[in-house]
Amino acid sequence: MGPALIGAGADATVVIVEPGDNPGINGVQDSTEVLLRGDAVPALHSRFDFWDALPIHLFARLDRGCLPLGTARCRGRSSAPADFDHASLELDQPLAREMLDAVRPVPAPGPVPGVDWVDHVETDPIRALESFVLGWFPAEEAEPAGEERTESEPDDLPEALVAFHRLARLRPAIHQFRNSVLKQPRRTSGPLGGRLVFAVESERTRDWSIPWPPQELGEADPRVWLTEDPFLADPETILEEEPLSRFLLQYTLNEAMNAALYQARTYCVPTQRLDPLWSMLRPAPLSPFLPTYEADKLYVAPGLLTTVSSDENEAVVTFAALHRATLTPLLEHGFRWFRFDG
Repeated sequence: MGPALIGAGADATVVIVEPGDNPGINGVQDSTEVLLRGDAVPALHSRFDFWDALPIHLFARLDRGCLPLGTARCRGRSSAPADFDHASLELDQPLAREMLDAVRPVPAPGPVPGVDWVDHVETDPIRALESFVLGWFPAEEAEPAGEERTESEPDDLPEALVAFHRLARLRPAIHQFRNSVLKQPRRTSGPLGGRLVFAVESERTRDWSIPWPPQELGEADPRVWLTEDPFLADPETILEEEPLSRFLLQYTLNEAMNAALYQARTYCVPTQRLDPLWSMLRPAPLSPFLPTYEADKLYVAPGLLTTVSSDENEAVVTFAALHRATLTPLLEHGFRWFRFDG
């Protein structure tokens, strides 16, 4: 199945994977998870049943032979035998770090984006947004520049929204966020009057909007409303702390963390354990995103986004990185990890 070799014997199933760093695709993902993906192999479907399957023995093919990784159980697979083309395996015993580095070597990070954009957050948040997006998201085939406007799309959007959509033509990834900024904002109304919805949460349980038409003639940077359960007759509306230009930067940073291939999150740790981090992390001068719910503060370092949720006694830290090697040095801090992709 793909690069993996699967052997079906009378007493067990043997899986041999190739070493390498293939996040979300094939091979060893972390100390407990191994992914298989490739052409469908219907005859092996029953071998990867969660409850009744024979033991699954995992190996990694190295230069001098096959390194045993231990036994595993299947935690996810294609439901129908004819479609059996992937499986997620969980090792019964986590791999030691030395073994993990042997079968999933950490590649050199290469160039990482800097954090100079933080200098512009206070004075020019649109410039900060542009600098972050162009540095963090790789260039790909740009969207056509001459897209036709629909009759329902306003032609006098605030400068910050115009800048976001211009950036999306250069970096289409920002139009593929889990919680999307709409390509075509839509007009609607609510308890506070007319509004223009420009972003929606993935499950459609909340959206973000600005007053529409603008409440002040020529208003360049309008306030932002968060609306909970917008399809109810009387939804709850909360005023965001940041105006539109700074909110879009806030929103983009949050979604960039969600979309990052490599992430790490600590369990609760004593707040003073974070002291060594302050020499490497720079605070972003923005209010916490979704302060009513989470109130996490944002910090950055080259190639790294970080949120800290803390009080005087305890803290939880979440990291997101473009490269696995950016996370690996965090092991030196000795945190207890809920998730660690480094």
